[in-house]
Amino acid sequence: MKTVLNIYPNKILNNHIIRKMDKNKHVSNEVLRKEAINELKRIYWYEKELLIVIPMLLKSATTFELVDSLTLLHQYTREHIKVLEKKFPKISKTELENKLI
Repeated sequence: MKTVLNIYPNKILNNHIIRKMDKNKHVSNEVLRKEAINELKRIYWYEKELLIVIPMLLKSATTFELVDSLTLLHQYTREHIKVLEKKFPKISKTELENKLI
């Protein structure tokens, strides 16, 4: 059970954040949107790198369980990349392409 002392600092911090966001609501939403898109891009590119690395790991795998796990990871990663590309088509473009557009 939380005590009042544990909850009080969190309420102060939350109220401070909410007040700050209310003052610059439009700016804050734009900043949050850009951060979310940047994070999606990072996830996308890391998963693209995983598609390159997983087959190398499969060649070095010595147990059936490891091969099975890596194969499933490769399959799920491919599916996740397809979902990201479908829902967010702009994240698959490179930074150079974004500057040219």
